[in-house]
Amino acid sequence: MASEVSAGGIVFKQDPELQFLMILDGYGRWTFPKGGVEEGETPAQAAVREIEEETGIKGTVAGELGETRYIYHHPRKGRVHKTVAFYLVRHEGGRLRPQSAEIAAAEWVTPGEAVRRADYDGHDALVRRAVEAVAAGAS
Repeated sequence: MASEVSAGGIVFKQDPELQFLMILDGYGRWTFPKGGVEEGETPAQAAVREIEEETGIKGTVAGELGETRYIYHHPRKGRVHKTVAFYLVRHEGGRLRPQSAEIAAAEWVTPGEAVRRADYDGHDALVRRAVEAVAAGAS
């Protein structure tokens, strides 16, 4: 079975209350920006790059949130085992402008809304870890 490694992030800002950046992906599901790790970059660097490419938002890694793993079917590769490393990313600037080729929308939402919207297995737990990390001083 083929394998892939991706990286993504839960971007946060306090404006004045805690908010997280979510995207509506091409499958109509609410999730977080992520993408493939390119040769020569770390997963953390890939996460920051993908966030900016997909949403226009700049950020810096504030911590690790864990990994999700799943198997999906690729038209050419067949069954693929995918691992996605997720990071907590502090908002540093940029203008929110979703990359229409890959995502349908991007919005800042409250932590409660992020838990409700998280459409993929394990993403609600990632949001809870992000809230705990911010409360512990990641901001």
